[in-house]
This record gives sequence, C-alpha cells and structure tokens, in this order.
Amino acid sequence: MRELSPGDLGLLLSVFALLLVLFGIDFHLSRRAVQQHRRGAFFASIVSLVGELTTAIALVLTWVAMWSPAAWARIDNLLVFIPGTISMLCAVLLTGGKALDRVVRIAKDSDPDDDG
Repeated sequence: MRELSPGDLGLLLSVFALLLVLFGIDFHLSRRAVQQHRRGAFFASIVSLVGELTTAIALVLTWVAMWSPAAWARIDNLLVFIPGTISMLCAVLLTGGKALDRVVRIAKDSDPDDDG
C-alpha cells in the first residue's frame, strides 16, 4: 500500500467532513414515514448511525495523521480506510434507498388503476 501525502490526507479530510455533514442533514425521517414504514425507517436509522460513527472515526484519524507525522507513522492506513469505506457504503445505501422510495412513490401516484 502506498504512503499518503499531505495532499491525500487533506482530500480525505474534506471527503469525510462532507460525509459527516450530509449524514447530519439529509437522512432525517418524518413521523408519518416512520409510522407507515417501520422496518425501512429502522434500517435507515441504523445505517445512518453507523455511517456517522465510522465517518467521525475516519475524520479524527485523518486529522491526527495530517497534523502529526509521528502519529501517522503509528496509524496504519487501514485504520482510516476501513471506517471510510464503511461510511461510503452507508451513504450509498441511504441514497439508493431514498431513490427507490421516490420511484415507488412516483409509480404509486401515477397508477391509473388506483382509486385513491
């Protein structure tokens, strides 16, 4: 595995900070949605929580590595990339779930056989 330069660490820091902000802003659930789709809301809440935690871990480790080369020598690259990868997967799962929900809602609204 190649060594990361300070530029690479800065880029990772930016990505993790952005992910943390997006987890905080984007993935909120309304009470009505929770009542209608309990399992889906529970799944989204758990995935969002895991994503936030792993992003925070990766962000802190990247921050320490960027400002302390001595600490970076002790931190293995995998300690940053594994939580970072998990947080990216959580973001993809939540985004895919929202997109699927929109498609289902649009299909349900445009159903000509629906009397409601």
